[in-house]
Amino acid sequence: MSREPVSPFPIDRVIELNNDQIESAHLINQEQLNEAKIFTNREEYIKTIPENSVYMELGVAWGYYSELIAETRNPYSIDLIDRYDQDFKCWSWRKFGECKCTPKHEYKYDQKTHMSYISKKFSKYKNVRVIQGDARLILPRLKPVYDYIYIDLTNERDLIKDVLFSASKLIKPGGIIGLNDYIIYDGVIEDIPYGTYQSVNEFLLLNNKWTVDGLALHKLGFYDIYLRSPIEN
Repeated sequence: MSREPVSPFPIDRVIELNNDQIESAHLINQEQLNEAKIFTNREEYIKTIPENSVYMELGVAWGYYSELIAETRNPYSIDLIDRYDQDFKCWSWRKFGECKCTPKHEYKYDQKTHMSYISKKFSKYKNVRVIQGDARLILPRLKPVYDYIYIDLTNERDLIKDVLFSASKLIKPGGIIGLNDYIIYDGVIEDIPYGTYQSVNEFLLLNNKWTVDGLALHKLGFYDIYLRSPIEN
């Protein structure tokens, strides 16, 4: 479906568009990109995260990403924030009636057992908090102690905008925020615009001391982007 590009939204609000429109994004300043690296996937980027980091994920799902962090980077602590109201079926299962991922997923929990599944899965690691609720309400109550925050929570423009802003207040100087689905449009799963791309570029426009640390590629184009906070404010 062709969509008419419209100007980036005003900084203070998100506008509801027609189905045949899509929001353009601000361009990232070149100076914020000069130190960025490209990685073949997000698993390769994880290797650059320092060990013993204070880590948080927003949008945990079945815990694949955070488990990889826990196994390979030995974080000092792990906070896992999610509504914990999903089942385990992946997008291909929902779309085609069976899992077409490699490796294939197994059905291991439902909406009622989601939180207990994650709690049990991460019980073997040290200093883990499994926190249930709305990230927009939880983040303002936390302290700025994190070295790395990974956001895989939503693709809604208004929600990712708010969550990214709140997460940026919790990162230590020189720390990293990673975001999944850094794309403007999903033509694989849902055939709809995504809001992460515009929200990230808008954030960098407003916070010009932040830089892009890296971009991780994906075989279906669902890229990750990693933002580094300034060492000195």
